[in-house]
Amino acid sequence: MSATGNDVWIFNSGIMVIEPSNCTFKILMDRRKEIISYNGGDQGFLNEVFVWWHRLPRRVNFLKNFWANTTNEASVKNELFGADPPKVYSIHYLGLKPWLCYRDYDCNWNIGDQRVYASDVAHQRWWKFHDAMDEKLQKFCGLTKKRKIELDWDRKMARKSQFSDEHWKINVTDPRRVHLI
Repeated sequence: MSATGNDVWIFNSGIMVIEPSNCTFKILMDRRKEIISYNGGDQGFLNEVFVWWHRLPRRVNFLKNFWANTTNEASVKNELFGADPPKVYSIHYLGLKPWLCYRDYDCNWNIGDQRVYASDVAHQRWWKFHDAMDEKLQKFCGLTKKRKIELDWDRKMARKSQFSDEHWKINVTDPRRVHLI
């Protein structure tokens, strides 16, 4: 089993390489009720089962919050990585995913316990990738009426909380706000 490490001892299950095996599958299924996941999810369970694993380079599963989550991200990004982030193969979007936010900024800024995952730099990078996708695929990134209501509520709560970065003040121009799926 190969994965990117979260720290010295555990791996992140966002991207893993596991050789298909009926034997391994049986072990996983047989132990699913006896093993307690440290985080209540697949990652905690799998770290309990796969105690020996091969470490993949961090760029294989680059966690979004490796970019600084400050309002002055551009200067921090340049300071840490030069003009562009390091070469990465995938970005693991923690928190709310970009397609669940408006294009204008990372909506994780609007939610107190999600702010640690906010990154306008990573958000813009995803939308650049989105715009290069086939239009048939882009349609899967629309907003539902329910999601629009949630986004508007989160902006209202961010305004009420007076978050100092003031992302909630940004004028939202995303056309998906009007054209809902």
